[in-house]
Amino acid sequence: MIQSLTATQASSTTAKPGGPTLGKQDFLTLLITQLRNQDPLSPLDQNQFLAQTAQFSSLESLQNISSELSDMKALALGQVFAQGAALLGKTALASGRDVPLGNGPAELSFTLVGSGSVEIDVLDAQNTVLRHLTAGPRDPGAQVVEWDGRDSAGNAMTPGLYHYRVTGQGGAVAVAAQGTLNGMTPTSTGVVYRLGDATVRADDLITIG
Repeated sequence: MIQSLTATQASSTTAKPGGPTLGKQDFLTLLITQLRNQDPLSPLDQNQFLAQTAQFSSLESLQNISSELSDMKALALGQVFAQGAALLGKTALASGRDVPLGNGPAELSFTLVGSGSVEIDVLDAQNTVLRHLTAGPRDPGAQVVEWDGRDSAGNAMTPGLYHYRVTGQGGAVAVAAQGTLNGMTPTSTGVVYRLGDATVRADDLITIG
């Protein structure tokens, strides 16, 4: 009696633990091999065959969807990169910039246009707000606010690179960086620009001249 699948065939078509996942072509090869080696006196049950065929169709559809999503992501990233490249060489104002955090406090600098208070958000690489600070009424000009390196729960943050964004209140405009856009880098969360001596994110840009 012919077995449904020989030991050699099973070992060659079954994914090993930690190995690559079976693709739709592997699944189809496995199904054809099973049909070829079925017992003529006890053929594969029709319902079982239909179930395996449905599994193959589902696998193929999921892989096609995954491929299409990857293509769309690559296309979107290409469009963002092209749009960002068109801004290089232009002057701009930005409401945020990167700031390094060492073992002590970090200085968050900005320029205030007009008098008023300022709201400051300290962000991580995923744009999650770690700390919210408020600077009371201030006169126009260069300003510095000290961040103690802790999040809103009082936990000390790991030394590294962070980001802050300033927002003027009461009619004032807060500018964290200004200059010429002279470089850009695509990242998993969007495009970052080199603005003068600062690193800013796309959503930091206030005006582009």
